Amino acid sequence: MRFDERKYKIQEEAKLLVPPPRGEPVTAIARVFAALADRRAACLAALPETPPVVELDFDPALFEEGAPLLSSFDPAFFREDFTAAAGCLFPGMAGLFPAVAGEISALADAISGNPAVADACLTALWAEDEEAQALWAHVCRLCGKTGDMAAVAAFAAGEAMKVCLTRMASLLDGQVQKESWFRGYCPICGSYPDAGCLLPKEPEQSEYLISKSGQLHLHCARCGHVWRHVRLKCPACETTDHEKFTSLTANDRDDERVYTCSECGIFFPCVDLTGGRQDIRLDTVALDLMHLEFVASERGFRPLVAQAWNTFA
Repeated sequence: MRFDERKYKIQEEAKLLVPPPRGEPVTAIARVFAALADRRAACLAALPETPPVVELDFDPALFEEGAPLLSSFDPAFFREDFTAAAGCLFPGMAGLFPAVAGEISALADAISGNPAVADACLTALWAEDEEAQALWAHVCRLCGKTGDMAAVAAFAAGEAMKVCLTRMASLLDGQVQKESWFRGYCPICGSYPDAGCLLPKEPEQSEYLISKSGQLHLHCARCGHVWRHVRLKCPACETTDHEKFTSLTANDRDDERVYTCSECGIFFPCVDLTGGRQDIRLDTVALDLMHLEFVASERGFRPLVAQAWNTFA
């Protein structure tokens, strides 16, 4: 069932009649995943001093056509960084997620003791969905576990990969041709955003990007890169129909919203920083707005990026 935005539409904004409650279960989930984000940040310092050399055959024409910088790289380049990130991150993850601590510890032991396991994880992390399922089953076998561990392995390995890609994003930021990239997925790693933010307007060189409010920037769910995007355009299906791509906001917090698209059915959270708000971290915005994500989900929308909390919570 899809939510009828027109009923509550005020210009391009859709208002909720009742502010959604942020109950203790939501707060508890957010607290755990915020602690995980802190641990990822801390593990950046544990990576090898020399980052991997990713050989990029940069083609400006392909980039303008939509090919991210890392679209043709070999995942094996990240083996050393990934192994170090897993060794640093997984013990803390086991403490944060005690129900699957055994599986996380088993994966940690396997990666540290067998380079083939790290390579298998890296291959699975960059595979398409159907292929990835078979690859994660292979990872489980290398760990001496059954396929029931696959979802946990994918989750844990994905968190370790975020550490590696966060460093790589900062190194590749200067190579992004910002004036030619206004797509809904990351120009560095190709992942979709987990959140957006509205920033104060700057002088525009193109009428295509002009908006009456702030400028929309998207935060990559995987590498943390932030890039400009067209304000009223769905990052998934690219519709610009304002009747279909709109937002849900709570009556008491106009600076917090969830953009929804009734054309393709996705949602993603966004925070308005045009008023000077500074108490937000972009890597945890989605957690801060999780209560609004639940509202969007209840109305039939699905997350643009599947996260552990909006997939299993």
